[in-house]
Amino acid sequence: MSLLRHLLVGALFCASAGILPATQNVTSITTNTVTGIPSSAEGYTFDNNQRALSSFTTAASTYNVSSISDNVFIRRNAVNNNQSSVWYVSSGVGTNLSGIHQSDYGTLLHSNNLFGGSDNTFGNGVTADLGNIERVDFTWNSALTVTNALAFAVFERGAIAVHDSFAIAAVTAIDASGNPTAYGALLKISAGWGGATNAGADFNYRLFRYNNGNVITATTDSSPTNTQGLGGIMISAADLGLTLGSTIYGYSLMAIDVTASTSAQLVDWTNGTFYPTTTDGATGGGGIDLAAVNGMAFSLVPEPVSNTIVISFLLLVCFCHFRRTRLSRS
Repeated sequence: MSLLRHLLVGALFCASAGILPATQNVTSITTNTVTGIPSSAEGYTFDNNQRALSSFTTAASTYNVSSISDNVFIRRNAVNNNQSSVWYVSSGVGTNLSGIHQSDYGTLLHSNNLFGGSDNTFGNGVTADLGNIERVDFTWNSALTVTNALAFAVFERGAIAVHDSFAIAAVTAIDASGNPTAYGALLKISAGWGGATNAGADFNYRLFRYNNGNVITATTDSSPTNTQGLGGIMISAADLGLTLGSTIYGYSLMAIDVTASTSAQLVDWTNGTFYPTTTDGATGGGGIDLAAVNGMAFSLVPEPVSNTIVISFLLLVCFCHFRRTRLSRS
C-alpha cells in the first residue's frame, strides 16, 4: 500500500475514532480523605470525615473530576410515604460512623463523600424502606460543552455484579432556578453491572430510615448491616446520545421502569404514566443504593485530541505528498 493510501486510511480511521465507547465498569478509584472533629447526632458519634472521589479508572482509561453541579433536586410523587432511607459507613469503633451527618437528603447525595449514600433510592411503597422518590436531578447553572472527554459516573453500594438497575438522561435546558426543562435521550442500565470486582473494598454500614421527606434528622429506625463494597459505571456522552459541541446542563437519575419517550414526558415526574408510583424496591428494580458522589462531571485523562485537528493534519500531509509526487513526475 502506498504512503498516500496509508495516510488516507489513517484519516478515515480518525474520523470514526474519538467517541468514547459504551458504558464501562469502574475498576478502581482514587480518593482523598479529610479528617474531621467527631460530633453526636441521632444517638451516634459521627467522625465527620470526608472520603472524596478524585478520579476513577476503567479497563481502558482514567477520568478525573472536572466539576461538581450547582443544584440537586429530589422529585417525589404524592402517592407513597414521604420517606428517605440512607446509609453511613461504620468506623469500626463501637457504633461510631465514619462520615459527616447530613440533615438534608439532597445535600447528602451531593456531598462527594463515599462514607454515606441513599438506600432503595427509587423504590416506591409504604413500608419503612420505601418512599416516593421518582427522579433526582443534578444541574449546573452554566452549560457544559459536550466533548470526547466528558463522562458521568454512577456509584452504588452493593455486592459484586449485583448492582441495581437505573435510568439516566442528560439535561439539555434549565430554567432560572436550575430546574430541568428539556432532556436528551433516556438510557436504561440493566441490573448486574459493575464487573467481576467492585471498584471499592467491602465495608460495614448502618441504615437509617426517615419519614419527613428530605429532612433526615430524626430517624425512625437504624440498624447495622452486613458488609458490601462499592461498584461504579462510567457513562459517556455518546452513551447519552449527545452531539459533540452541543451543550448540556447536567443529568437526572430515575428508575428503569420509567416509560417516558419524549423530552416533555421526562420533564413531568408527577405523571404516573411516565413515572410509575409502584416501582419495585427489591434488588434489580428501583432499589439502587447510591453512594454520595453524584452530580459530578469527569474528564478523560489525557483528553483526546480533537478529531478535526487530527484529520486536518493528515489531509494536509496527504496533499503535500500528492503535490510532491506530481512535481517529481513533471
